[in-house]
Parts: sequence; C-alpha cells; structure tokens
Amino acid sequence: MSSVTQASGILSDLNSMIDSREALTTLTCALITGAIGLLVTAVRRRRQIGWSVLFDEPINRGPAPPNDLNMWEIHSQGREIEDGSLVVLDVLNSGGQDIDESHVAVPLRFTFPGREVVHFKVRDSDDLHNLIERSTDTLPPDDASRIVLPALPLNRQDGFKLLILLVGSGSGVRSGGIIRGGRIVQKAKRSRLYQVTAAGTVMALLIGISGGVWLANRALSPEATCTHGSLSIKGSTAFAPVATQVKNAYEQSCPNATIRVVANGSGNGLADLRLSKDTSTIAMSDGRPSDQTDEEGLNRRAAGVVVFAVVANHALEDSHPRLFEDGLTTADLRTIFGGRDPAYLPVGRSGDSGTRAAFESAFLDDSSPASKDLPECGSTGVTTACNAKTTMDLLEYVNSTANAIGYAEADALPFFPNVGTIPVNTYEPIREDALSGNYPFVATEYLYTAGEPAGLTANYLDFLTSDPMTAQLRGHGFIGCSDVGGTKLAGECTDG
Repeated sequence: MSSVTQASGILSDLNSMIDSREALTTLTCALITGAIGLLVTAVRRRRQIGWSVLFDEPINRGPAPPNDLNMWEIHSQGREIEDGSLVVLDVLNSGGQDIDESHVAVPLRFTFPGREVVHFKVRDSDDLHNLIERSTDTLPPDDASRIVLPALPLNRQDGFKLLILLVGSGSGVRSGGIIRGGRIVQKAKRSRLYQVTAAGTVMALLIGISGGVWLANRALSPEATCTHGSLSIKGSTAFAPVATQVKNAYEQSCPNATIRVVANGSGNGLADLRLSKDTSTIAMSDGRPSDQTDEEGLNRRAAGVVVFAVVANHALEDSHPRLFEDGLTTADLRTIFGGRDPAYLPVGRSGDSGTRAAFESAFLDDSSPASKDLPECGSTGVTTACNAKTTMDLLEYVNSTANAIGYAEADALPFFPNVGTIPVNTYEPIREDALSGNYPFVATEYLYTAGEPAGLTANYLDFLTSDPMTAQLRGHGFIGCSDVGGTKLAGECTDG
C-alpha cells in the first residue's frame, strides 16, 4: 500500500472518530437538556403550598402612660388583650397542580412558640373562611399556641390570608403538615417595599375584622357625654352582651356613672319598665312585642339589628355528615321544631322571648305547634323538646346534649365548643347575608324608655348608637342602624 493511500485511510478513520465524538457530545447535551427540562417540569408541576409572614408585630410597643392616645386596645369576647400581637400570614398554592382534600396527608398547621392563639380570621376566600371556621380541630385544646387547618381544596395560584390575634411574649412562626406528592414551604423574605405594602394590607384587614374580635385606637374612641347617676338596662339576653360592652366603654370614660345590665328576657324587661315607669331604666327588646299595646306610654328607639343563628351539637354530624356545610331548609326546620323528626331534639326559648318570636316569624308557620309552653330543659325526666330561659341556658344545653338543635344570638358561640351554626336555605348568619335580605333570622333591637330619654339615659343611648361605637360593635352579631342604609334592612331602623 502506498504512503498516500495509508495517509488517506488514517485521515478517514480520524474524521470518523471526530464525527462520532461530536455525535456523542451532541447526544449527551440533548439528554442532559431533556433531563433538566423534565426535572424543571416535574418541580413546576409538584404540589406545593407556600406561605409567608406579611406582618408580625406587638399590638403596643412597651408600657405607656394611662389614656395614651397612641396605644391600641384589642378585645376578644369581652377580654382585653394586654400582651398581644398580630400576625398576618399569606398562604398560596404555589405549585403546578390543584390540591384537594385527598392530597392532605397531615393538615397544614402553624405554631407560634411562646404565644397563645386568642382568635383568628380568614380573608380573601369565602369558601375557605366558612370551611375553616366550621372545623372543630382548628384550635387543639392541648396546644393553644397552634392553629390546625382542615384539609383545604386549593386550586393553582389560589390562596388566602390568616389574621391571628395572639398573647404572649414569644416570636416566630413555624409550619407543619404533609402534602402527598408535594411539600409545604416558607417563601423567601420580601423586600422592604413589599413589607411597606404589606403593612397597608394589614391595616385594611384590621379595619374589616369581624367575628368576636374588635380593635380600636383610643384616639378614635366614641366620645361620651358624661352624667352622674345610675342607669338600669333590662331585657333581651341576646343583646345584653352588646349593652354590657357599651356600658363598660361608657363607664371607663365617665367613672361617676353606674350602669347595671340585667338579662331577664325581652318580655320581662318591657313589663318591668311598663310597671315602674322609671326614667332611669332602659328595656331591651328583640323586636316589638306581639301585643303592641304593651308599648303604650313608652318611647321606642331602634338601635340596630341582631343576627341570630340556628345552632346544633356537632355530634349530629355522625348521622348528618354535611349538616354544618349544606344546612337545612325552612321546611326542614318546620319538621324538626314541629317534633316530627326524631333524629333531632329541638330546644327553644321560654316566656316572652324576643329570640323565639324572631325565629318563629322567620321560619315557622301556622302548621307548626306553639313552643312557648314546653318543659324546661334540664328538668328531671325531660328527654324531648324543651325550652331554655336564656340564650346562655340554651347554648349550654345544646353544648351538652348530643342531638340538640336550637337558636341563639350568633356571637355567643365561641364559648361553646360543641356547638356550631347551621346555614338555612344555603345562607349563613353573617352580616353580608343579613344585609342582602337573604338571611331572614334577624330582629330589630328596640330600646324603650319611660317618656323622652334625658340625662344619663339619653347620653348612654347616644353613645351606643354613635358611628364610632357602631364601628366597634361590628362582628358581634349586631348591625347598627347607621350601617343599614341602602340595604334590605334599611326599613328595620324606624323608631315610629
């Protein structure tokens, strides 16, 4: 073989080797690129719940002199929170797949070391708000520093915010839970600009807070016109907590005034005033009396609208799994409170109860038997339908009786862990459904006086119905008259 031929063969073999290496390199790069793409796609499509802390600050920084106008006051169910802090969490489905209840192996939870959860609210998701607030597992009795959320369906990029009121000097937030085929992660800390924006979001949330927690700055407190003397407020057991809250605020501003609230029922309060004609007494009535001649000689003033709820023991979920989600219809209530459904033990109110009158007006008809004269709940041998004297008596009985169902002022439920509210005709006992006219179980709260009110009586009434006090009372199952204008409830606030 000539040298030229040998050289030609070597070059040919060398070119083949170079071509093979180029092909191998190209193939390797393609495989790596494809693998990276698949990995990125897999990560992007992974189920993931991300959360971040928008706000975590003490309510007040350090001690302050009495009546400092720069200090905030937080109250929850009548309890003043002195060593409190507010946390706002942003929770988002940040993964590539929708998440439903079956994907939640261990529920999402948040722990606040060294702090106790007093109350919380859900914002930006009505469905999640209703689901979370119906859950009996949300605040475990064995760990007051923790919130455990129920299994949440969460579509991609959907989320919500949690506003949490805490007490204690601890700090920090920890998360837990297991998502099948996914993870729960804390999102990276945001920029200072984001934090400033978040502060504005927090303030908006605080302004709209409801459900048993209210916040007020002392500089924005309602102004009381002070008068020395004493005042008695008698009647409605449903409105008594609101009247007491206003009493406490008035007496704080006016220490020389003494106000006593007696929750003895709408009918009794009105009867006492009618007999005594005492100008230093106010009678609270859920709606007007059935015999309106009982009002003769009295002055009537509409304070607002009380929202009531149909309530039941959570044990009923064993036989009616979706009772607290799907609710009942008006026809269901007529059957139950007519004693024609043995699965339920109906509990009503005795005497001249304004709450019972509002319930019967909203849901019952002439075919439903009168419930005024049923035996008293808790009496020896009573295992059927019964009546309770007060709102608290009714709730205590429903709380301790597995198949009991009744009705009460909506804001009292946090004190009774075994009791939940039931939607009626798909509508909830909440402010929005009441104002829209879709939820009818409400009553105008009338305040009666013997003649035209004057002195301390007039000043208390003005204080209660002022716009700042109305704002403080939002979320307490009560809608002030200054808030009903332009709504379906506007006609409820007429004095004449």
